[in-house]
Amino acid sequence: MKNNKILLAAYKLLPITICLSSANMALAEEKLDEIQVQGEVDTTRQTQTAVIHKNAETIQKELIRDTRDLVRYTTDVGISDNGRFLKGFSIRGVEGNRVGISVDGVNLPDSEENSLYSRYGNFNSSRLSIDSELVRDIDIIRGSDALNSGSGALGGSVNYRTAEAQDIVKPNNKFGALLRGGYASKNSEWVRTIGVGYVGDKVDAILMYSQRTGHELKSRGDGPYFYTTKSQHPDPVTSRFHSYLAKLGYQLTPHHKIGVGINGQQGSRYVDERSYTSFGSAWREADDQSKRINVNAYYLYTPDSKYLAFSKFDVDYQKTDLAAVNYKGLRHWRTNEKQLGEVFDRRMKTEFKRASAELESMPFNWGGEHVLSFKTYASERVFRNINHDTNEYGLDEWYTIQRPVKTKMYGASLKDQITWRPHFESGWKPIFSANIGTRYDYAKLSPKGLNAPCSKACLAEGEPAQSSFSNWSGFLGLDIQTTDTWKFGYQLSTGYRIPTATELYFSFTNAYGTWKSNPGLKSERSVNHTLFAKAQNEKGMLDINLYQTRYRNFLFEQESIIEQTQYGRTYQTPMQQMVNVDNARVTGIEVKGNLNLDTVLPAPKGLKLYGALGYSKGKLSNSTNLLSIQPLKAVLGLDYEDPDGKWGIFSRLTYLGGKKAKDAKTLEINKRCLVWTYDPWFGRDICSKEELYQSVDNYKYLNKSA
Repeated sequence: MKNNKILLAAYKLLPITICLSSANMALAEEKLDEIQVQGEVDTTRQTQTAVIHKNAETIQKELIRDTRDLVRYTTDVGISDNGRFLKGFSIRGVEGNRVGISVDGVNLPDSEENSLYSRYGNFNSSRLSIDSELVRDIDIIRGSDALNSGSGALGGSVNYRTAEAQDIVKPNNKFGALLRGGYASKNSEWVRTIGVGYVGDKVDAILMYSQRTGHELKSRGDGPYFYTTKSQHPDPVTSRFHSYLAKLGYQLTPHHKIGVGINGQQGSRYVDERSYTSFGSAWREADDQSKRINVNAYYLYTPDSKYLAFSKFDVDYQKTDLAAVNYKGLRHWRTNEKQLGEVFDRRMKTEFKRASAELESMPFNWGGEHVLSFKTYASERVFRNINHDTNEYGLDEWYTIQRPVKTKMYGASLKDQITWRPHFESGWKPIFSANIGTRYDYAKLSPKGLNAPCSKACLAEGEPAQSSFSNWSGFLGLDIQTTDTWKFGYQLSTGYRIPTATELYFSFTNAYGTWKSNPGLKSERSVNHTLFAKAQNEKGMLDINLYQTRYRNFLFEQESIIEQTQYGRTYQTPMQQMVNVDNARVTGIEVKGNLNLDTVLPAPKGLKLYGALGYSKGKLSNSTNLLSIQPLKAVLGLDYEDPDGKWGIFSRLTYLGGKKAKDAKTLEINKRCLVWTYDPWFGRDICSKEELYQSVDNYKYLNKSA
């Protein structure tokens, strides 16, 4: 088999989608009208690096039905996925909690995971998301984005904006309806969506519901083994997700508007974990459950003023419940039927409240045209863990593995969008623009009283200390439009991530291992530099980006050997603790463009050639590599869109470069004996004292090109 393969995206990986519509019910058009008051969105995009914007038309064209589809044709963005748990996105060499995810400006909670319990798979460490059926547009920001997204946008962020009534109701109509169905062959998934909308003189409203049912991703792997760690097939999965969205807006006067919105999701992903079992008669099934609800109320003021463009006040509430319910047991020796032995219900819950305000000025001249915007907020998030274990012998125990933690945050940001249009005697009329912004955030994490009993192992350290973090962030963007075709620019941005409650406070003391808390951790930090050149005219578009991102204070779980004395015996045991140790650097290039073939060849109008190429490389300060980097990715496409916009054909070929061993260096922890002692019981020397040492080795599993 050749190492290099080019896979047609439409074959299995590309979902087959069937769309059902009701024409006279004023179904939503693919090219959606913009919301009338959306100036703050444009301002935000001006202060973000390398933004990929996907509107409703692109979502339909690329058949984006889930997180994997969203990044399928993006050269330097991937997903963080270990099979059972989808942990978000991978951008600029970092993944998981180092890439922010937000819905309508509200960040989704970080994944809370520790190495003690993650090895057993009893906790759900997935990142929450939103169904793309309820989304009007998505921004993928590649590069540090703390100015707009706050904590978590270390390597970038993904921001979803939910649908509005205008997305369903056609212009000049008051009522509209949406009925859509889809099928994806890659995981036998069905999607069913219904929505209604109303746009009146003073009232606008939207109501949407989507249901998604499916199974495990299909694999080209084959072989005779279906059970234990030798399994050569995906574990069977049955999933069902319910998503909903409701919004109501009321125009009190021409300058005053109030509104309320709610969106949420409840889902279950039931896995028969055949590959987890260690022997033939054992079985385990896991029900990975998720529940999220977001509520927003706002007041919008758009005065007839030459100073203030608008002011907006928001109150947000979010509640999440992420759980793994694990069913375990043995099979009957005669009938082979499953017999339930125990049920482990493990839940991570969060509750979030925020009040925020935003002001934006009208354009004014002061050595150029300026638009100022100011934002401020105060928020509170509470994280807690609760577990419920039962078994066939009467066990019925409620407990927790760590204390609840309350995080209070407040902050403010100021941005200035500057435009200068000089006229030179030679007739050259360039456009200079600058986007400058700064932001301050303060966070205080306070451990609270136990919400349930906790074992002695997790209480050994006593009352944990509070932790606080102060972070300044900034953005600088300098652009010049030299001609009607060419634009050049430079962008500098910063990012940060404060440690999670688990990274700061989780502790566990046992003879077989110790996990020590570290309330003194620092925030992870990043600085991103981007140089770009863009060209766009009637022949097409060309976009070239060169970037470098530097990270410092990377959090790493450090393992060492300590000595403990219990019951008159001294012994060695491993100790784990989160520490700030590593720095990292990622550099890369991205080139993408499209060509209108009718402008250079005798081809029909609407025929376009698309291409994108991305390459990146990175390394940690300890000579290891960032394994989440995709070294090379290329996308090639040929599209045709009817000039009247009635129909079109969209095709893509994707190539993924394989990772070389020299780009996959990782840190391994090994043991060696320091002291050998003769043991008369065994009649030979045994090791009485060990130490751990680190070595840099090639990662065992390298992805091949595809």
